[in-house]
Amino acid sequence: MEQSGSRAITSQRPGSRVLLNTSRLIIRNFKDSDLESFLSYRNDPEVAKYQGWHTPYVREQGLKLIEEMSDLHAPKQGHWLQLAIELKETVEMIGDLGCFINSDDARQAVIGFTIASNHWRKGYAVEAISGLLEFLFDDLDLHRVVADCDVENSGSWQTLEKLGFRREAYYVESLFFKGAYASEYHYGMLQREWRARKG
Repeated sequence: MEQSGSRAITSQRPGSRVLLNTSRLIIRNFKDSDLESFLSYRNDPEVAKYQGWHTPYVREQGLKLIEEMSDLHAPKQGHWLQLAIELKETVEMIGDLGCFINSDDARQAVIGFTIASNHWRKGYAVEAISGLLEFLFDDLDLHRVVADCDVENSGSWQTLEKLGFRREAYYVESLFFKGAYASEYHYGMLQREWRARKG
């Protein structure tokens, strides 16, 4: 796998914020100025199709999420942390990453990701998730990271497979989602697999 060529930068000091760098992206805490970009892609039917939120995604929802996430300085066990993805070249917020540290095992996590549709097929999801995995496996010493996606969401599962995730399960019509039963793929990666892939 092609690497971004830069080390994830973060600090666990009190009052510090999450900041990860890749070659083209900065992964950081949300800030107030992200609101319009955030609302734009959350209200895009193509982006929302396989995601857990419903459209219209109203301004109050965006304000609440940004307020909740902007002051989180590190992942907390039993809680979701969402981070903004910023394009270095334009300083534009183009998506976000989610990370949930398991309540019963602090060395296992679930991740999720969203990229605005006008930035699809440019490799940003692979690059952003690579930066997040480096943070989770190398900085936080996690043992295992998993992700789920709809079987019809080929962009998401192809992204996970490019990153080296193993498809561990195929759950047939397992989730009642937006009015119908959906099937899901379940993916996993171990710390040693990540490190072996990095070489």
